[in-house]
Amino acid sequence: MALEDIRRAVVVGTGLMGPGIAYTLAAAGCQVQIYGRTPESVARGLRSVKVAVATMVEGECLLQSEGDAILERVRGTSDLEAAVAEADLVTESIAENAGAKQELFDRVERACPPQTLLTSNTSGLPATLLASVLKRPERFAVTHYWNPPHLMPLVEVVKGEKTSEDTIAWLLALLSVAGKMPVVVRKDTPGQLGNRLFHALIREAYYVVQEGIASPEDVDRAIKFGLGRRFPVYGTLEHLDLNGLDMALAIQSYMCRALCNDTEPARVLREKVATGDLGLKTGRGFYDWQQLDAQAIVRRRDAFLVELLRAESKGRSQRPDDTPEHKT
Repeated sequence: MALEDIRRAVVVGTGLMGPGIAYTLAAAGCQVQIYGRTPESVARGLRSVKVAVATMVEGECLLQSEGDAILERVRGTSDLEAAVAEADLVTESIAENAGAKQELFDRVERACPPQTLLTSNTSGLPATLLASVLKRPERFAVTHYWNPPHLMPLVEVVKGEKTSEDTIAWLLALLSVAGKMPVVVRKDTPGQLGNRLFHALIREAYYVVQEGIASPEDVDRAIKFGLGRRFPVYGTLEHLDLNGLDMALAIQSYMCRALCNDTEPARVLREKVATGDLGLKTGRGFYDWQQLDAQAIVRRRDAFLVELLRAESKGRSQRPDDTPEHKT
């Protein structure tokens, strides 16, 4: 199989992530069918794809003609077996339940051609576990898109124990054509890559609040107006190299002893859950959501991500390609 052989894709799932994944694969030139169990869910998924295209066009990340071409490539279906019968790629984005995902992949593998690539959008379930029901696990990998998929460049490609190097190479090439920034996770580990880093930060944020070092508001300000301002430009290890690893060692020699190293969820988190303060869904968590506009925050997030994509697109058009090469 070559990259040009991946022309027909099926996305299973019409909820939070599926439509954005369908958009991404259509942007790479694939003819995409988005599968939902009911006509209503299919229609909802297709509407979400249209919203994603409109967001990108309005944000000047796509020409209207490019957006129209993407929409032309996306169709809906509620007949899974018929959809996957000629698919080159099937991507699953259903509930985070290992049994349900395994059942789906077993069903898909029975109906699809032997050369079809199968991927899951799981954010944490092991690739090896999901592939354990397959007769051809070498053609399976996790492709974990970050939410919202049409605006976040990162996709984590996770290699299971039996995933072939060819499968990884094909997926990396396809995602790069779609404009994504894929990374390879070579060990099938909990949290993959991005979530491992994120949960290390979350653990320390809980600890800082729990110990009264700073308020939730100031923790978030420190991230948004400090760390977060640098990360779109350069990463943690680049930062350390630029400043000198001897300095990093000196700081780590005392800082590591001060950091939280709990191996269980934070006490402050357990207390909030026990009292029913679950965040937005109950009106209160670390913040009082009766006093905040959650939709406005999401709109502000999306507008910022669109602005970043537009700036990055202009930057790439003015300099040689700096996309890192992956050694597969």
